[in-house]
Amino acid sequence: MADAPSPDSQITLVNNRLFLLDDVKSSLNPQQAFTAFKHNEFTQNSQNKVSFGFTQNTIWAVLPVENSADVPLPSVIKIDNAWLDNIDLYFFAADELINRVSIGDNVPLTERLRKERMPSVAHEFPNGTSHVLFRFNSQDPMTIPIYLGSEMAMASTFAKNAYFYGALYGGLLILLIYNLALYFYLRELRYLLYPIYLLAFTAFNFTYTGHGFWLVWSGSVTMQQWLMPGLMFCYLFSAVMFTLGFLNTRTFLPVLHGYRHRIYVSLIVIAGLIFLSGNRSFIIMIQLVMLTILSVWMLMIGCLAYKNKDPLAKFFIPAVIMGAGGATISSFATWGIIPYSHWAFRGIEVGMLLEMSLLSISLGFNFKLTQEARISAESNALHDPLTNLYNRRAFSQLVHPSWELGKRNNNPMSIMLMDLDWFKRINDQFGHAVGDKVLEGVAKEIKSRIRDSDIPLRWGGEEFLIFLPNTNSVQAKQLAEDLRAKIENIKIDNIGNVTMSIGVVSATPDQIDLEQLVNLADEALYSAKEQGRNTVIVMTYSKPTANERSCL
Repeated sequence: MADAPSPDSQITLVNNRLFLLDDVKSSLNPQQAFTAFKHNEFTQNSQNKVSFGFTQNTIWAVLPVENSADVPLPSVIKIDNAWLDNIDLYFFAADELINRVSIGDNVPLTERLRKERMPSVAHEFPNGTSHVLFRFNSQDPMTIPIYLGSEMAMASTFAKNAYFYGALYGGLLILLIYNLALYFYLRELRYLLYPIYLLAFTAFNFTYTGHGFWLVWSGSVTMQQWLMPGLMFCYLFSAVMFTLGFLNTRTFLPVLHGYRHRIYVSLIVIAGLIFLSGNRSFIIMIQLVMLTILSVWMLMIGCLAYKNKDPLAKFFIPAVIMGAGGATISSFATWGIIPYSHWAFRGIEVGMLLEMSLLSISLGFNFKLTQEARISAESNALHDPLTNLYNRRAFSQLVHPSWELGKRNNNPMSIMLMDLDWFKRINDQFGHAVGDKVLEGVAKEIKSRIRDSDIPLRWGGEEFLIFLPNTNSVQAKQLAEDLRAKIENIKIDNIGNVTMSIGVVSATPDQIDLEQLVNLADEALYSAKEQGRNTVIVMTYSKPTANERSCL
């Protein structure tokens, strides 16, 4: 027997105080059921059973309530489950029926006396012993956690739940916005599939926790009863799509990727067939089975992707364990396989919040990898992989800022264009591997001799170019002679001396443009080749006179 609650007491789960009767034929009326209770035909729920799985039977329960106070005690009875179709309460005092209330999903929330998310009834228990007779019938899983408490205690519990769901939906909303922003920035499919998966879970959760019926479609019984199985399928389907997209099966699991469209079509066909049955109990039961299978499948796919070196699999596996673990606990609590508790019943929400957070972190990690790959690709596009010097493509991008600065200050600029002598003979006689060593050695020597402000490039083949800002022809010639002498002494695999011809040209930016300066350096290099190689030729640019310009 339960005690009528005092105003300062906490709400209490009273299922262990119930007496139960399974009405297989659903043939009893309330008076007959209460008479059966009085004749000891009910069984005491000493095991504190809360979940009865899927059953088409009517479950009757009786809660004796003792009020030892001299005055009636106002109390609230709450059934902490938002999806049960028929919940009828009959209040007996001195074995006489004094009140009846219906609060199941078949009653629009707008017609209930207490318009709260979870079905509840307020009642004043008179002095002495009263009995509350419950009748439960539903096509949904029969989970009937019954709480008894004062109005104040119920309000306190309501506030705690509000904080919990505020944190849950707030966290999911932040993750949704964050990953949508990443998608619009990167235009990568996995960043869109994740918000879809997240949104599908949130919509499903919003429905089965009763928030939708409470806040949005409070007058529509049909939406309340059919949206949950519909949104559950959307959640299952989006989970499959997200798994295949998130793990990049195209690269790491190509066989599975090839079957993805068949998987999607199969899921749609299964959904169509079970929904055509029109039996909501059957639909939800199949979907709960699919949810359990999906959890195992996602974990297996994650392990295979990890085995195939998918970097995101190391996040996906623990995330799925958290989400699937929470969903499995909730499912088992709903089926009555494990003992009911508030947190077991809400396990899917806690597990999914942890899963979604970890997956969001993994997508942030992937974003970091993508950015690093992009930066690396941009860097590689501007570098010669053999010599690690800049390549010809980088010339304009790197030299232009220095050229413009020199133009502003009218500083002299120099270009050295260098070509290895008889390099084809080295490749033909000693092989390309030795030729590569020569190029690497020359590049190393160039980098060791120039300033930080100078820009060395592999111009192509065996040609090198050095842009020398704020450098006149005398300084450039001195550097060129030093480099020529140093390179001549390079010793690689007994191939003999390596020589280089160098063309040098200097000018100020107000005299000539950059392209012309490069062309003059090429002419100087050609002259060095013509004069016997292994030499430095310096060409000094002189600005054309007015007469020369007019002739031109």
